[in-house]
Amino acid sequence: MLINHFRRTLVATCLAGVALTASANSFQRVASFPVAQNLGSNPIATETSAEIITASEDGNTLIYSDSPLGGVGFVNIKDPRNPQAAGFLSLDGEPTSVAGIANWVVAGVNTSESYVKPSGYLAVVDLSSQQVVQRCDLGGQPDSVAVSKDGKYIAVAIENERDEDLNDGEIPQQPAGYLSIIDFDVDTGICKSVHKIDLNGLAEIAPNDPEPEFVAFNDLNEIVLTLQENNHLIIIDANSKKVVNDFSAGTVNLSNIDTKRDGALVFNESLENVRREPDAVKWLDNERFVIANEGDYKGGARGFTIFNKQGDVLFESAESFEHEVIKTGHYPEKRSNKKGAEPEGLEVAKFGNDTYIFVMSERGSIVGVYRDTGAAPELVQMMPSGIAPESAIAIPQRNIIATANEADLVEDGEYALT
Repeated sequence: MLINHFRRTLVATCLAGVALTASANSFQRVASFPVAQNLGSNPIATETSAEIITASEDGNTLIYSDSPLGGVGFVNIKDPRNPQAAGFLSLDGEPTSVAGIANWVVAGVNTSESYVKPSGYLAVVDLSSQQVVQRCDLGGQPDSVAVSKDGKYIAVAIENERDEDLNDGEIPQQPAGYLSIIDFDVDTGICKSVHKIDLNGLAEIAPNDPEPEFVAFNDLNEIVLTLQENNHLIIIDANSKKVVNDFSAGTVNLSNIDTKRDGALVFNESLENVRREPDAVKWLDNERFVIANEGDYKGGARGFTIFNKQGDVLFESAESFEHEVIKTGHYPEKRSNKKGAEPEGLEVAKFGNDTYIFVMSERGSIVGVYRDTGAAPELVQMMPSGIAPESAIAIPQRNIIATANEADLVEDGEYALT
């Protein structure tokens, strides 16, 4: 886990005796936290992972999901330069995502017996006591979790994920996934009711196997949902519990890329009509959202795309994000294939007067920081991360962004984990 401070700095560059100065905004690393410090009495060689991350309302505590360890960890960042272990809560299952609102943290927990018998619940955790106050049955295997900004609703993508060893992972595979919308009482932390939103019949690739992946709310309590394997996007109104729009995520053409694991960095190849297959999604405002095109099934668009909720493409990064990864020396040749640098996680937040998009390269272990201009985003910096950044949480009131990095080095005998 890495913590970065946002600063307005004066940048000076000297070349051949000529000094160039310019005002710039930048993020600078201030600390890292090895999640092994939250192992308690468990052996130091215990596998851990900081996967999805959120923060308390006051910005003083980070909370992350740890799937291998089966719970959520807490980190005290009152002093961001000296983060401290603040406890671990076991959840009797595999946490898939966490989100914070007021004094609560909600976590999707996978308790599935098998791929064909999926199950799970939503844990509502009191931040003060670090105890579960309610378990809301979800009826299937959860993935992403999001809470509306007013605390009225919780959205959970019930993926009921495919078995990648069955029929080479081809879809459709039953049972089908869906979206759960929970009416939430933010004052008491109680799930009042759970609504199942049927997603069948919308996507063209496997209409009866939606495979929902990631959810996000805008200020209007509209939800954008990605169907990664189906290369599809859905807009749902949480107030009415109705699907209001859906459309294909489309394809992209790529040039000057490397597509072979051959030990050579040769960026002279191209791919056409590559499915975007989005993973993470975040709203930029109430009309526009951005997707990270991981391409985990048949695709691999290697970049990020901005849509409006009518389905129009407003910006496509194509191969440009990957080229920035290459320039920094973070291109993952040993793992390179059709997914390249594999953008997976996203965060969007406003620092000062500007809105920033943070694009996480899981394979490249680096984060691209872009300023939203309303048109083509402006690259601000490439920010090296821990190993395999999965998610990030911005805390603008404290000028902080923290990344959760899911890979550890236990198998390699390295126990200084991030």
